[in-house]
Amino acid sequence: MDLTSIIFKFILLLIVFFIFTYFLKKFKKYKLIFKSNGLDGIYYYFKNKNFKNSGIWNFIDKKKYKLGKKLAAYSKEKILFGPYSGTKLSFKSGWSNTDFGSKYLGTYERQIQKKIIYLKKKFRLDFFVDCGAAEGFHIISLLKKKIFKTAVAFEINEKSRDLLIKNAIKNNVKKKISVYSEANFESLKDLEIKNFKKTLFLLDIEGNEFDLFDADFCKYFSKSFFIIEDHNSLILNKKKISSFYNNIKKFFKVEIIEDNFENPFDYDVLHNFTEDEKYLIMSEGRPVRMQWIILLPK
Repeated sequence: MDLTSIIFKFILLLIVFFIFTYFLKKFKKYKLIFKSNGLDGIYYYFKNKNFKNSGIWNFIDKKKYKLGKKLAAYSKEKILFGPYSGTKLSFKSGWSNTDFGSKYLGTYERQIQKKIIYLKKKFRLDFFVDCGAAEGFHIISLLKKKIFKTAVAFEINEKSRDLLIKNAIKNNVKKKISVYSEANFESLKDLEIKNFKKTLFLLDIEGNEFDLFDADFCKYFSKSFFIIEDHNSLILNKKKISSFYNNIKKFFKVEIIEDNFENPFDYDVLHNFTEDEKYLIMSEGRPVRMQWIILLPK
C-alpha cells in the first residue's frame, strides 16, 4: 500500500469520525428535547434553528403566544394595570412573544416596577439607564408616566432596538430616550453622567453582569443605584459568581428581591379564561426562580 492510499484512507476515516460525532451529538440533543417537549419540541427546535426563530419552543409557548395575542387585541396593545398602565407596546419582540400576556396585564416584573419607583422617589433620582432594555417595557413606561424625564437604553439585539424605537414613537417619548447597542464598562463611562448619586441602572444582560462588575467598575459607579437581574444559573464558573458578590459587597449595600407571582383570580379581565390559561397568561417564562440584586451606595 503506497503512502497516497494510506493518507486517503486516513482522511476518509477522519471524515467518517466527524460525521458520526456530529450526528451523535445531534441525536443526544434531540433525545433531550423529545424527553422535555415531545415531538412538538423537536419540530420547533428544528424550525427555529434552520429557518426563522419564532421564539416558540414547545406547545406551551405556542399556547402562551395565542393567549398573549388575545390580550393584545383586548387591550389594544396597551398595558392594562399597575404603575405602567396606558403604555403602548407592539405585539412583537426581538426574541420571544410568549410573555406578552403578563406585560399587557401589567404584572410582568411588578416587584421591579414598584422598586424602581420607590428608589426614584426616596432618593430623588433623575437619570435612568436600562441595560438590556428589549422592546422597552420598563424604560418607555417610566418615561410615558413621567417618572423619569430622560433615559438611556442599551440593547444588543438589533431587532429589539428597532422595536424599542418604534414603541418610543408610539408613546411620544422618542425625544426623551437615547438608544445604544452593547452595555459594557466603556460604553457606560461614555455616557458622561453628571451626577452618579442621582442615577439608577437596571440591568438584564443574561449573565454578563458577572463579567461587568469587576472591582474597577464597582469603584467607578459606587455612588449610583443598581437593580440587576441575577442570572447565576447560566454561569458554570462558580468562582466568577463568588468574585461578583465579593465586589458588590465591598462597594455597595446589597439587597435581594425574589421573584413572586400575583393571583390571576384578582383580575376580572381574565374571568372568561380557563384556570390553566389564567396562570399561563401571567407566566413570565422563567427557567428557574429568579432574583434581583439591589445595590445602594454605602
